[in-house]
Amino acid sequence: MATLKRNYMNLLLTKKNLILLLSFLLTFSIAAFSQSVQSTKVENKADIKTYTYAYIRVQGKAFSKKLKVDVDFGDTPEQLKAGEEYSEISTNKKSYAAVLNYMADKKFELVQTLEQTSSFNGSGGTSGVVFIMKREKE
Repeated sequence: MATLKRNYMNLLLTKKNLILLLSFLLTFSIAAFSQSVQSTKVENKADIKTYTYAYIRVQGKAFSKKLKVDVDFGDTPEQLKAGEEYSEISTNKKSYAAVLNYMADKKFELVQTLEQTSSFNGSGGTSGVVFIMKREKE
């Protein structure tokens, strides 16, 4: 009977030790993975920068060294009109750099360049380039 009592006491101590060990592990793992929260509060709305984006598709004209440029600012009437004006001025330039320089003069900065490719019967290549540009709103 004494050995049974001793075995039972050892088993209880082992369970307590196991529970204690698990609680320490849980506590330290939570503390290790916790992060401090950083404030993202904006005190003045003037500090928030907003941008106007332009999607500029540039393609070569058939049998010509000149480029066809389509500028897309959005779908409101003002944006459509501005896009047509920019497209008209930029079309017939002979260099991609000339298109980028014109847009840079208008305070746009290049965000990303995409390549338009086409394939027909195993032959293909670049059919144009898309420039995504942005400008800080005034």
